[in-house]
Amino acid sequence: MFAALIRRPSGGLWDNPDFLRLWAAQSLSAVGARFTREGLPIIAALTLGASATDLGLLVALSMVPGVALSPFVGAWIDRTRRRRVLIMADLVRAAALMTLPVMAWFGAITIGQIIGVATVVALFSMIFQTADNAYLPTVVERDQLLEGNAKLATTDAVAEIAGPALAGVLIQLLTAPFAILVDALSYLWSAALLGSIKRPEAPLATGETAPDIWRETAEGMRFVFAHPTLRPLTLCLATLAFFLSFFAPLYVLYAVRDLGIEPAVLGFIVAFGGLSALVGARFAAAAGARFPARKLLIGALLAYGLVICFIPLAQGPLWLAVALLVTAQIFGDGLYVLFHTNAVALRQRVTPDALRGREGGTLHLLTGGLGLVAALTAGLLADRIGIRPVLWTGAAGVFASTLWLLALPARAEDA
Repeated sequence: MFAALIRRPSGGLWDNPDFLRLWAAQSLSAVGARFTREGLPIIAALTLGASATDLGLLVALSMVPGVALSPFVGAWIDRTRRRRVLIMADLVRAAALMTLPVMAWFGAITIGQIIGVATVVALFSMIFQTADNAYLPTVVERDQLLEGNAKLATTDAVAEIAGPALAGVLIQLLTAPFAILVDALSYLWSAALLGSIKRPEAPLATGETAPDIWRETAEGMRFVFAHPTLRPLTLCLATLAFFLSFFAPLYVLYAVRDLGIEPAVLGFIVAFGGLSALVGARFAAAAGARFPARKLLIGALLAYGLVICFIPLAQGPLWLAVALLVTAQIFGDGLYVLFHTNAVALRQRVTPDALRGREGGTLHLLTGGLGLVAALTAGLLADRIGIRPVLWTGAAGVFASTLWLLALPARAEDA
């Protein structure tokens, strides 16, 4: 079955060399990013003795610049060459991450440096993601957007299989700071691949008026909140980001400290989610073509909310805790990828090219801002009432986020 899922088909985007370069670039950085995602909390929690509040601050403070700048970044991206932005974001992230093994060599890593590196990486990841969502329609046709997003989701799924397990092993063998060097190198390779894309971008739609970052940012926000499809979809994604951010600063601490799971074992647990995500990515395009967007998004998100409840349920002997976390990973990740892939493709289909950067910036302002508040709140609450009740709150919020989707038009893709 696994061989059938990864077998190279013929035709379609497989015959598009520029998309394949973009895909390869994202594949490299997706695997490397898992080293940083697993490594930074482990450095903070195990090496520096960080508490749940400290980890909440780590996540929250790293998000502040990206949240504050995201709407303006979107307006800037709509007035510049998006491929150049992608390359720049890769190079800056690589440089920031390389400081960790250097300082580790001298035994001088501090929680301040961890927060600083996390901040730079989060900011330029936001810039990369906003530019990437706007850039994809440059290298694929409109009717291939769902296929393109499904292939990119497949990349993330494969990275989730290999990345965390490999990261967990290397973190134990080399220590986290030196394992993170893999991520830095992956960003350099990504930049090189992006630089080899040959398809020219369309002429910039600068309009008849002089550039005005404030006016253009406001135009993007008005467009999103006046659109019958983007408004409920954006509010759903923002609410979902808020409640899922309860898990971001706590999951590793919950598994390693409360449940007593070793980093290498945790890496393999997360890898099971990658297998599920691979299946979800494989069938995302087919599901999007078969079912109306409104029904598909609501159904997938409700099912995901049910499965994520297995995370706070994890307790008891080690084998039972591991089994419950594996259950959440092996079903939940596939459902989330199915939901997210179709949500991204829907956003791209209904947004004009000249507004894609600002639409992405508006979305990140809401998701990042609410995620920041949630991460900080989660850490503070966890130190007072325990991690498990906070995780239950996050799981319940996933169901609540589905309510916004009831306002989607019956044919959301045609709105």
